[in-house]
Formats: sequence, C-alpha cells, structure tokens
Amino acid sequence: MIYLFLGDDNLAKDQKIAELKSKILQTNDAFKFDFDLLHANRLSAEDLKKSLIALPAVASKRLVVLRDIEKLSPQNKDLILEFIDKEESCIDLILDANQVDGRSAFMKKVTDKAKVVRFAVHEKANVFDMTKIMLRSPAEALKMLTQLLEEGSHPLQILGGLVWFWGKSRERLSPAQFKKGLLALQEADLNIKRSRTRPEHSLEILIVKLASLKSG
Repeated sequence: MIYLFLGDDNLAKDQKIAELKSKILQTNDAFKFDFDLLHANRLSAEDLKKSLIALPAVASKRLVVLRDIEKLSPQNKDLILEFIDKEESCIDLILDANQVDGRSAFMKKVTDKAKVVRFAVHEKANVFDMTKIMLRSPAEALKMLTQLLEEGSHPLQILGGLVWFWGKSRERLSPAQFKKGLLALQEADLNIKRSRTRPEHSLEILIVKLASLKSG
C-alpha cells in the first residue's frame, strides 16, 4: 500500500503513522528491523534504493515513511516512481508532504497510485476576526479571546488589535462613546502592564465594554 499524506497538521499525521506502526510492526524487533524513517532533504539515492528493495525481517511487511517529498531530488523521484510501478506488496510506503505542486508529472502519478489522506490544520483565529463578531455576538468574541490566548497570542498583542478596531470605528461613534472606549482601553492597558488583574480578565471586561458602547 502506498499512502500520500498531504497537509500541515503534523500532529494528526504522526497519530496516523503511529496507528499504522502498531498495526504493521507488532513487536520491538519488527520496529527495529522493518521500519525506516527517511527525510527527503538529506536522502541519498543509494539509501532510498536500499530501503525500497529490502525484504521484511520480522513482520509480514516493512513500513517506510518518507518525509517532505516536495524536497526529493530528481533521481529520488525516479526511484519512487519505479517503486510505485512495481507495487511491492511487502512494503507499505508513506509519502509525506506539507505542500506540493499537484500539476507536476511526479505528483500526478503519485496521487493516481496512492491512497491520499489530507491533514489540514484548522485556520487559527486572529484578533481581527474577533473584532468582526464583537457586536453581533459578544459571547462568541469572548470564546475567540480564550482561543487566542490558548494558542499563544500575547494579551498586549490582542489589546493592540482592539485599539486598532476602536480607532477604525471612530466615525460611527459619538465623541462621548469614542472617549469612553479610549478610557476603557487605557484602563485595560494599565491593568495588564501592572498586573492589577489577570490579563484575560482585563480583556474580557474590555470586550464587553466596547461592544456595549458601539451598540449603544
């Protein structure tokens, strides 16, 4: 079996590879003798050829994982295509790539012969997405805030996005509303920098205040 793993969700890829390992390589000896992990960017044609012609030593099949096939040399691409044409039943080959040119002759042949599995990372939220839904649903904006913080966004980075959002909203606000928003932003900035309250709590309060001012 030939697999083509496409996409940048490397965690999901590794989980699928681990699943196939446990299915094919059921003992420590099988893992030791019948598994190869290869990296295209530092792979010689000789090493690739050895891996693709070796017979299983312990398990009923060998498992070969080839990472980053978009970085394969022309010679190694030819070896892969030769292997695909032979359809060796004693080797399961996993070809892994984040992004490839699906129009290339190499990839067309690979995708025609392989079982293609796609692993796409869900698009990360950003502070500008959060500002877009603040008025429509402050509760959803608060959920997105939690997601941003969990994904590693710095509180002051999020605050900067809210400052930008408020500045862009000036023409649609009364002078009094705009000034109240600026004061709320300033208060949140001081609270975060001086650790008066937890940063996430300061941002939650700020989002609710800005949403109420803009809808009021």
